[in-house]
Amino acid sequence: TPTHPPLSLSLSLYRFTLPSTLSLSLPLFLLLSWSSTVDLLIYQTLCYANEDLDHIDVDHYLLKVCGQAEFLENYEGFFLSCSLTHGGAELCAPQHTSKQQVSKYLFHLVVWDQRVCFPVQINQLPRETQLTVTLYASALPPPGGAEEKGSKQRRSIDSLGWVTMPLFNFSHVLTCGRKLLGLWPSTPGSNTRSSSPNFSQPDSVILQVDFPTSSFEVRFSTPPPAEFSPQYDFSRLDQHSQRQLQDVLHKKSLFWLTPEDKRLLWEKRSFCQSESGALPLVLASAPRWEWACLSDIYALLRQWACLNHHDALGLLHATFPDQELRRTAVQWMDSISDPELLDFLPQLVQALKYECYLDSPLVRFLLRRAIGDMRIAHYLFWLLKDTLQDSQFSGRYQHLLAGLLCCVGRGLREEFDRQCWLVTILAKVAQRVRDASPSSRQAILREGLEEVRQFFSVSSSCRLPLNPGMLVKAINIQSCSYFNSNAVPLKLSFQNLDPRGDNINVIFKSGDDLRQDMLTLQIIRIMNKIWIQEGLDMRMVIFRCFSTGRGRGMVEMIPQAETLRKIQGEHGVTGSFKDRPLADWLQKHNPTEDEYEKAVENFIYSCAGCCVATYILGICDRHNDNIMLKTSGHMFHIDFGKFLGHAQMFGNIKRDRAPFVFTSDMAYVINGGDKPSSRFHDFVDLCCEAYNLIRKHAHLFLNLLGLMLSCGIPELSDLDDLKYVYDALRPHESEADATMYFTRLIESSLGSVATKLNFFIHNLAQMKFASSEERPVLSFAPRVYTLKTDGLIRNLFVCRHIRTYSPSKGYAFVVKVEREGQQGSVLVQRSFEEFYELHSKLRLIFPSSKLPSFPSRFLIGRSRGEAMADRRKDELNGYVWHLVHAAPEVAQVTKCHPNPVTSRVNDFSGKVVGEVKLSISYKSDKLFIMVMHIRGLVSDGTDPDPYVKLYLLPDPQKTGKRKTKAARRTCNPTYNEMLVYDRIPRGDLQQRVIHLRVLGEGAFWENTLLGEAFIPLKALTAGQCWADWHQLGTPSTDSTR
Repeated sequence: TPTHPPLSLSLSLYRFTLPSTLSLSLPLFLLLSWSSTVDLLIYQTLCYANEDLDHIDVDHYLLKVCGQAEFLENYEGFFLSCSLTHGGAELCAPQHTSKQQVSKYLFHLVVWDQRVCFPVQINQLPRETQLTVTLYASALPPPGGAEEKGSKQRRSIDSLGWVTMPLFNFSHVLTCGRKLLGLWPSTPGSNTRSSSPNFSQPDSVILQVDFPTSSFEVRFSTPPPAEFSPQYDFSRLDQHSQRQLQDVLHKKSLFWLTPEDKRLLWEKRSFCQSESGALPLVLASAPRWEWACLSDIYALLRQWACLNHHDALGLLHATFPDQELRRTAVQWMDSISDPELLDFLPQLVQALKYECYLDSPLVRFLLRRAIGDMRIAHYLFWLLKDTLQDSQFSGRYQHLLAGLLCCVGRGLREEFDRQCWLVTILAKVAQRVRDASPSSRQAILREGLEEVRQFFSVSSSCRLPLNPGMLVKAINIQSCSYFNSNAVPLKLSFQNLDPRGDNINVIFKSGDDLRQDMLTLQIIRIMNKIWIQEGLDMRMVIFRCFSTGRGRGMVEMIPQAETLRKIQGEHGVTGSFKDRPLADWLQKHNPTEDEYEKAVENFIYSCAGCCVATYILGICDRHNDNIMLKTSGHMFHIDFGKFLGHAQMFGNIKRDRAPFVFTSDMAYVINGGDKPSSRFHDFVDLCCEAYNLIRKHAHLFLNLLGLMLSCGIPELSDLDDLKYVYDALRPHESEADATMYFTRLIESSLGSVATKLNFFIHNLAQMKFASSEERPVLSFAPRVYTLKTDGLIRNLFVCRHIRTYSPSKGYAFVVKVEREGQQGSVLVQRSFEEFYELHSKLRLIFPSSKLPSFPSRFLIGRSRGEAMADRRKDELNGYVWHLVHAAPEVAQVTKCHPNPVTSRVNDFSGKVVGEVKLSISYKSDKLFIMVMHIRGLVSDGTDPDPYVKLYLLPDPQKTGKRKTKAARRTCNPTYNEMLVYDRIPRGDLQQRVIHLRVLGEGAFWENTLLGEAFIPLKALTAGQCWADWHQLGTPSTDSTR
């Protein structure tokens, strides 16, 4: 029992009653006495922050606004919930008042008469403690309806408003005296609360707070760091503790630390200092931030190695309100370069919301850097302009914007005025065009752009908000148009001030929130910089998008680019189901072999980068109008209205079913045909390497997105949205596991029919049906053949049949092909079904009367027997003879198109029949063998279904067999599967040999040996990762297993 009267805080609105003999060790009380009232003053705008209200005639004022107190008519049982928080964490359980009704005495008010005690002592309060008061009430039943028995207890209790304020002011003095606090209306999904009262909304509820006054001040002094803070080497921990701690550190983000994780981190904090990036996790685990604990925390902060800029960002989140900690984080960021600062500027502007006071080291840092670099000043201006729409923080950002304009000087202020004027004009034009009928839009646009022309007659030049480097002097009205999408964005063409520069084309949108696009492109730009810094140029197309206010902004246009829908549309409405459109389009724009190969290389790299970026960010709504391709082969995505896994829905069905967009027409460009090639291996390796490089920086992307949780983007509003990126990055997995995982994603995306169906549905919505006059393409023809490039087929002869085992057991036919202009003949192999496919496609072009009859497909008896194969060989010989000697128009097509004979019969006499790529490593008595790719397998005319079987020799007990899954119909399979051998002593590696066999999966478990290799491990050392290609030796003709 305390010997002194309790420290009480009374809502008398609020009153602190401080006894003259104050003891800081006493509990903090909230006293609601008989004279304590919370006035629910509902009026237009009653006061300013520091104005005395005694002279206002309240009765006269209320006469104008009594109709606006809607919730007074719909609720009853008003009560307050009072809580103390620090960094979003409650310091004690919330304290509640009793329920009271609204009364009217000159104005609406609620009276409580009770005391509420916070079970926390004043000297245990952190300096940045926030006092939050929330107003609740019970909803009244609908008027005229009979209230059911017991429904009063079941009625919902709604939050009507809240207000938050710091207990200690900017000078670290405990708040005293009378305060008027306007309540902010409660809105669902709001996870960041301003520490400023609401005086910007005319109908806000006003709460009068009387804090205690005393003859002396209660000041929170900053303690010095402790003189000693222990530091130990991580290796001194036992193995179990090391594994536990590593598992926690691999989480990379403080958002998913469990209470047990925090206890372990704080307990072992002295062993973590070798991991500089672990500091945010360790500090997030600190159990208390009261005055007595700060010395140890500050000593740890001082002793810790200086964080890099990426890790320092994590200390600016709302979880860390401590001013000394935030000052240190800003100090660590002070050496950041201007270009890198521009990359993080949106997050730093959002971090201003988490500062306890307006004047902070972060504010001074941003203003100082803006003075020194015009680009920073430019983007900071527009970011602050955009955040003015956030009503809770608009006052803070208004002050900061005014400070920026005072600092940058008159010339830049005038430049900002011109930019705002231009944006206002364009917004009006865009709105008029959007509201007009489709037939009159172009005329309305030309009329509106005359006002833009007048703007440039007054202003000789203007920088575009999109990029301060875009300096324009006029608008080219004849080149301007609009897009026929829902928002009807404008396509604008400005004349470059530089006479040697091209016109600057931009898209101006009104009615679309571009903040999500802006954030997505920012993250992709940072990903691209990471790849380039690591020596991996993914050939990404980087363009800018900038929001100039809610619902409007600019997007940079990329020249010489077309949407996939238009490219596929050149092959008809079903072009999205075909494999050749992208390859044909690139060939058309890159006619020479060197140009085409360069375009394909650009496509492979940029497509891999897009796959990784869109997967990590969960970008959805990926129809073929949102993906573009440049004539140079660079692929890129646009329009990011759906991300973080918020898929576009078609009824109750997700339209985005694949992990990312990777379709067969893209694979066709990569492979150079419809069958996998070694270039597909390069593509998979690029994807996995790019994915793992981004995973190494998982903490950076989680920090960047975490700082944007308060920005108001609907699809990035809580930790569940952030969890999507965390799960996509899989920071807890090894590189090998991540490589296998992403390989499976590529396979899943390539095999997804839903993506092509989505493209097709979008085509139906966007274009009219058109007939296609292109000739049918055979499934086994890798490219288009012409008389000019390939010559006429002079003669065909089916000379023999051979036994096949893949893809099914049976017989194929060897055909001797003679061409005009070529010496000798070529032997090729085709199955009976492929001959039948040729006949079926010819029937689509010519009437049956002009074609020879085809042998029957159905035979009675043993259909796979050798006698049947002999019979069919003779029948096919007759068929191909008649084709070559058929009517002229039929013979012309047949002779110039080698469709039945596109694969040579392979000779098995060579010693090398392919190569296999393995990644081998040894750690902790385990041998890890990742089977990555095989290239150049030799087939007997039909592509096999290969799989890999491993033996670790010597293996007398036959226990070392491991195998991969089978790939389907390919001579260049990709696996990326990890095969592990346990309990392999390090000394045994010298004698161990990997026996690798590649087999083709056959019917009835009769598998054909395609090649094998013996790989000694005597050169392998522990901790080494050995990735290399190994030649496959020639198998014997009768080897099966």
